[in-house]
Order: sequence, then structure tokens, then C-alpha cells
Amino acid sequence: MNVLSIIINIALAVLIIVFLLKNNKTKGLEHGKPIVLMSNSIINGEGMKEANIGIDELMSLARCAGYFNLGDIDTAIMEPNGKTSFLPLPMKRQLNPKDFNFAPVREGLCRVIISDGRLIKDNLFISGISEESVFELLRQRGDRLQDIMTATVNEAGRVDFFRRSS
Repeated sequence: MNVLSIIINIALAVLIIVFLLKNNKTKGLEHGKPIVLMSNSIINGEGMKEANIGIDELMSLARCAGYFNLGDIDTAIMEPNGKTSFLPLPMKRQLNPKDFNFAPVREGLCRVIISDGRLIKDNLFISGISEESVFELLRQRGDRLQDIMTATVNEAGRVDFFRRSS
């Protein structure tokens, strides 16, 4: 009886695996082929069917990528890894400094210099900012050290203060 139950369990496992592979949302992607879901702002019904997703899921994927209106999207592609890439319409793409012929300054990493109203002296030293400079910035803001939950300084020297909530 044990041998029969093992054979049945193996057969069921194989059937479940076959079922999952046939109904996988990334069907067709196991061969490394991207699926076009939208092109020229037109939804590709065959691509949607091949990817096994509906319009609600496409809208959800778009929202997760920062597009709350399908009308803002030129192209949507389900990639071989199962993720979806979106190319916005030219008038909906984000502007970047190159569009303005502008070269921004590198800000670099931030270090915490005030935590829970206390100076972190090691980070002040590493950042090359003096305690006097921090206290002067606090004075200019009308704040006291104990009023600040966190303050950070980046490699370009920009200091940001975050007050405690009341």
C-alpha cells in the first residue's frame, strides 16, 4: 500500500508542476523572450493573453512603476525575468539635467551628524564639518540641538535637519 501511495503522490506532484508551468503568468518567458504588452500607446491583446495578464494587472504594474494613467505610456514590455518595463510618452518622461544642458554637483553619501538630539562627533569629523558650524546652522534656523531628531550631511556639504514631531 505504501508503494502505491508514493506513486500516486509523485504523479500528483508532476501534474501540479505541469499545471503551474502551463498557467504561469510569465508563460513564454522561460525561453527568454520579452512580451510586448503595449506599443505606440496601443494595448497588445495577444501579448496580454500570452503573458496571461488582464488590464487590471497591467494597470497595477503601471502604478507600481509610477504611471497612474495608461495614457502616459508609449510601450510596456514584460521582460524575461517577469518584471514589466514601461517607456513613457515623450511628453510624459521625466526631465533630467541634460535636457537643460546642466551638470549637477555630485552629492555623494549622507552621514548622520545628529541622532536623537545628540551630535555624532565621529561623523562630523569624517564629514569635515565643525561643531561650531552645526550650532551656527541651528541658530540660523531657530532650533536647539535637542529639537532635532536627525541631521545629515552629504559629501557636498549640504546639511539637512529633521525636527522631532510634537
